[in-house]
Amino acid sequence: MRSATENEKWHRYFAKWITISVIVGVVCGLSALALLEAIRIITQLTLTGIAGYSPPLAGGEGGTSDLVLPTVRYFIPIVTALGGLAVGLLIYFFVPEAAGVGTDVAIRAFHRQGGKIRSRVPALKLLTSAITIGTGGTSGREGPIAQIGAGAGSAIANLLRLDKRSREIALAAGLGAGIASIFKAPLAGGIISAEIFYTRDFEVDALIPGFVASVVGYSIVGYAIGWQPIFTTSVSPLEFRNPLSLPFYALLGVLCAIFTRLLIKIYYPTTNTFRRWKAPLYVKTAVGGLATGLIGMAIPSVLGTGYGWTQIALDKNFLLFPPLLILAAVIAEMFALSFTLGSGGSGGIFGPSIVIGGLLGASVGYGLNLIFPSVVPNPSDFAIVGMMAFFAADGKAPISTIVLVAEMSGGYGLLAPSMFAVAPAFLLSGERSVFPSQVPTRFDSPAHAEEFEALELERTLVSDLMIQDPPSVTREESLAVAARRMSETRIDAIPVVGANHRLVGVITEKDIREVTEERRGEVSVSAVIKSQFTHCKPNDDLYAALRSMILANAGSIPVVSDEESMILVGVITRSDIGHLITKTAPDTHDARLPR
Repeated sequence: MRSATENEKWHRYFAKWITISVIVGVVCGLSALALLEAIRIITQLTLTGIAGYSPPLAGGEGGTSDLVLPTVRYFIPIVTALGGLAVGLLIYFFVPEAAGVGTDVAIRAFHRQGGKIRSRVPALKLLTSAITIGTGGTSGREGPIAQIGAGAGSAIANLLRLDKRSREIALAAGLGAGIASIFKAPLAGGIISAEIFYTRDFEVDALIPGFVASVVGYSIVGYAIGWQPIFTTSVSPLEFRNPLSLPFYALLGVLCAIFTRLLIKIYYPTTNTFRRWKAPLYVKTAVGGLATGLIGMAIPSVLGTGYGWTQIALDKNFLLFPPLLILAAVIAEMFALSFTLGSGGSGGIFGPSIVIGGLLGASVGYGLNLIFPSVVPNPSDFAIVGMMAFFAADGKAPISTIVLVAEMSGGYGLLAPSMFAVAPAFLLSGERSVFPSQVPTRFDSPAHAEEFEALELERTLVSDLMIQDPPSVTREESLAVAARRMSETRIDAIPVVGANHRLVGVITEKDIREVTEERRGEVSVSAVIKSQFTHCKPNDDLYAALRSMILANAGSIPVVSDEESMILVGVITRSDIGHLITKTAPDTHDARLPR
């Protein structure tokens, strides 16, 4: 039974976070609608109006499986280059944080900036990302809306003058709500609020705020544009009745792991090359856009989000393309996203990952359908599972990805095979993620440094760190002797012992300085000894020892065997504890960050 005080505490907690989460969800839902509309308008004005190309849409967004190819292909690089130039100028002069993958920027703000995102970032991120995607840059919508949602959460927390920890949670809730809104996937959005920050851990405190904000954002978008999933599929919504196909799904997971490693080997070197290039950012983004456009002339599936092309695969029109062209489209998507985002363009990597995984899964599914038609009767199922497995591998978010793609496609009947594919994809894809700001666990996050410092101190005993056989003096010895022994050590308080090495007091550096140097040889320790002193035992934890030092305003305290015998066995110093904290604290520099 909870006490009245505990009940009041929980009531305040829920009142606080439900209110904040609803506000964050409303902002995220409206922002998602604004982003979708901005992308639509810019696409019509540029890609469609200039290059004669209307990228196909996913089925749930009004798309069909009809192929529409560019009518003026040679204008495509011009459009993408101008789009890159415009984005680069906006980022260079107004908001550097809008460069690159928005999700990663939000993750970095959570771990290393105390949840702080400048208030101008969400609006400019929306604009730069809409230009990037609308002019044909290879990018996803989840990165922008994740950063926009995270920025909204941070801004709302600042407006309400919340503390650092609350601001971090509000940021996390906004990130998840943004993704839930743009993809109409509320459950996945709530889970992403907790999972996306780590490769092997969860931010549990963000779950409830994330769920509430995600449902609110999803409800706003669904009410405005409809509740149907993004992709239309023929997947059974609840059933899976073909266990003989599970080994093939596992094989797909292995392939996704291999292609994830290939993406990492393309994406990071490309990003590093652009970073080393001594040119203004807007020149880099223009060149990146030009390179993407040149690829798009030959393989238009790389232009924009590519969701319509994934829908074509799901609609079983995949056999219109020869297998080598399909493989070329997968590789082209990897290079195009690397040029777009690696050059500093604004966007997200989830969309391209969906395309890569969907095309890869569809190619495997249709190939198996030709060989084992009774075991793989519906090859488009492999496209959906490929989406899940690939992003679970490159984004290191297996649980939320399974739920997210299931919600995007309505394919809950594929949860079992998706788990069979995601497991090898996640385990075999390596340690590196497309989000370099992710850290393995909360222990590795600067956001949790203070609480884990205390936890580490509580786990470590005084006996593990104390100075054994420390210098000591007797009452009869002079202050000169005490001063000499003190200068030979790192401690600022010399233990005073009696018979059988029993601790009877301490003498501090301050005590010695109160006696002139000329008289120290004549004055005994007994004249200045402190018989009231702080001490600890070997089995005490370092947290308790440090607390005792702080309360006593001491730099070191003696360690005794037990309270009864009071035999001196060591000394523990505040500096040694400080070194331990520094050694075990999370490193604020991530060695995986591209340079």
